[in-house]
Amino acid sequence: MSARRELGAVLAATLTTQILVSWSVLALAAMAPVVAESVGLPAIVIGYQIAIVYAVGAGVSLLAGSLVTRFGGARVSQIALAACGAGCLVATFPGAAAIVVASIVIGAAHGLTNPSAAHLLARHTHKGNRGLIFSIKQTGVPLGGIAAGIITPAIAIAFGWQVALIAITPVALLAVLALAPPRPAWDAERTPGASVGIGALRGAGEALQLPGLRWLCLCAFCFGGVQLCLMTFVVTFAVFELGMSLVRAGTLLAVIQVSGVIGRIAWGIVADRIQHNGAVLVVIGLISAASALGFALITPQTPGFVSYGLAVAFGVSAVGWNGVFVSEIVRVSPPGLIGAASGLGTFAAFAGVLFAPPAFVQIHALTDSYSFTYGFLVIPSLIGALAALGTARPEALWR
Repeated sequence: MSARRELGAVLAATLTTQILVSWSVLALAAMAPVVAESVGLPAIVIGYQIAIVYAVGAGVSLLAGSLVTRFGGARVSQIALAACGAGCLVATFPGAAAIVVASIVIGAAHGLTNPSAAHLLARHTHKGNRGLIFSIKQTGVPLGGIAAGIITPAIAIAFGWQVALIAITPVALLAVLALAPPRPAWDAERTPGASVGIGALRGAGEALQLPGLRWLCLCAFCFGGVQLCLMTFVVTFAVFELGMSLVRAGTLLAVIQVSGVIGRIAWGIVADRIQHNGAVLVVIGLISAASALGFALITPQTPGFVSYGLAVAFGVSAVGWNGVFVSEIVRVSPPGLIGAASGLGTFAAFAGVLFAPPAFVQIHALTDSYSFTYGFLVIPSLIGALAALGTARPEALWR
């Protein structure tokens, strides 16, 4: 197989894995009212399900690098796919406990996805195409969210929420089987005797010594938190403070999601063209900060084109950073630590996701203003931009 076809196959596999795992992460949230009613809980409690997913994902991501070293990126991708399929199946069992168990299993899948993909793609990319390839792969996150937001509710309405979840399972298992033929070649460089216990954390500790990676983890913590705050509260903000209908507010969210997909690819192209991921991340942080400030200033009297324009800018930046970020992790890491370094980056991003929304809620409780609270996102956006500058230090440049 030619190098180009091999890259295409690896990209298709990692993108598919990302879409399916992201879909499973958000599927329950997309049906929160009906699922909550079925298990006898308030719909708001489903929010804890996402928290469980990300908390478990953060922990697993620290061990993911050693798992990739021992079993190979393709095998770990298969494990992630099997876990997300199993989690969706378990969630359909009666009772709230089943949803908790399912969230733990899906969270583990979520924590494995990026390190395994980074390991596989790093072997088939070079500095001239790495930004674009990783950015295309990262579009799997919003694409999975779109699947959860469109396909899952449609199946739930027609056949019930349990069927909507179970429908993900056979697709995930088919993806597991599709990875079987190329797995021996893709995982040829694995180390079968590598530790996967507590000793596996040594790999994460070694990766943390990379100066560029420490800055990237701070960047990921900030950008991850800003991204989730934007996505989580924008509909409520638009309805209660901007006076939009639920349909218009949902359209605003869709504009942000689509802009994020476009932004990921566009930033990847720019990063490859100028050969400086860190500079692109700095620009992304500055645009995100400006957009957050814009959100703080818009009112119900603001023209619609201005509101949607700000949504595009916020989506392109706050949702579009991930691909260039993972590409930069690969750039600053020696080959043997790419999996562990990617796991640390994932951990940092998930930590931001867990920390930022509760902080947003507390600031809103003090100010009673979503727009004013969005203004506070200027701070982490700027901190993330400054952290991205740290990756330009000479000792961080392994490639």
